[in-house]
Amino acid sequence: MTTSTGHRQSIDLARFLAAFGIVVAHAYVSPNDIFGHLSLSLFLILSAFLAASSAQRAGGSYDAWLRARRIAVPWLAWSAFYRALEMAFSDRPDRFLPVTDPWSLLYGSAIHLWFLPFIAMAGLLVQPVVRHINTPARLAMASAALAVAGFALLELRVARVLPAPLEQWDFALPLYVLGLLVAVACRMRHLWIPTAAAAVLSLSALWLSDGANWSWSALAALAVFGLFWRLPLRARWLPELGQAAFVIYLIHPFFMLVCYKFLGPGVNLFLAACLTFLMSLAAALVWQRLPVLLRAARTC
Repeated sequence: MTTSTGHRQSIDLARFLAAFGIVVAHAYVSPNDIFGHLSLSLFLILSAFLAASSAQRAGGSYDAWLRARRIAVPWLAWSAFYRALEMAFSDRPDRFLPVTDPWSLLYGSAIHLWFLPFIAMAGLLVQPVVRHINTPARLAMASAALAVAGFALLELRVARVLPAPLEQWDFALPLYVLGLLVAVACRMRHLWIPTAAAAVLSLSALWLSDGANWSWSALAALAVFGLFWRLPLRARWLPELGQAAFVIYLIHPFFMLVCYKFLGPGVNLFLAACLTFLMSLAAALVWQRLPVLLRAARTC
């Protein structure tokens, strides 16, 4: 692993493939799906790694509040979009009520939007991690703290006592912190330290979940990250795919509804996932060519 945390186009490809994995996972809707958990874990690690890398290039400076305000705009816009969609096409009797679940105020009108407020709040960790975890000893202490805190969060996840979106945030927080520590470790050439923390997280999940398929997602996602980090890929279209990943994540539930509407509920799930992904990709590529919307595509 090199010490440089500059932009690598192989990471753009990793984000794009992670978005595809998330679409496939949402088509199959399996709580023990390793493919979806791996894709989401990779997406979270990459999001944190890129944020920390940006802070490192800026000498440790990271304006989390500015980023949170920028995230608020697409969050409100997409919440309004999915709310209008539900009112227009849902047959639920409470679809016109403004708030039916108080917890929905934390994520908006569609559950997959939990990612936006989470990223906005998790951004507050970027600058402290980059500025203060600046020695191998501090990196080791932070990784040990992550392993301990991650174990506690895993216990809550396995017990399934948290409502949405706290359940999703519970899964996401250790992985986001892991991504921050990986960025710091890359610069120090001590990647083995957060890797050890990822191994503890995966072993803890394996034990607490009685061997659930998703238990290895933290360590597996870190291994996939390492693989893509080393790939010497360069192409003009790779950054565009990386930017498209975020829009694909936001818009794919809409195209999944379109797919099921025209092909019926009995459609092959993998075919539905592929068609949904291709339609979402096409929409994302068009989105990125509209100057007004380009900033939102680069938010995460």
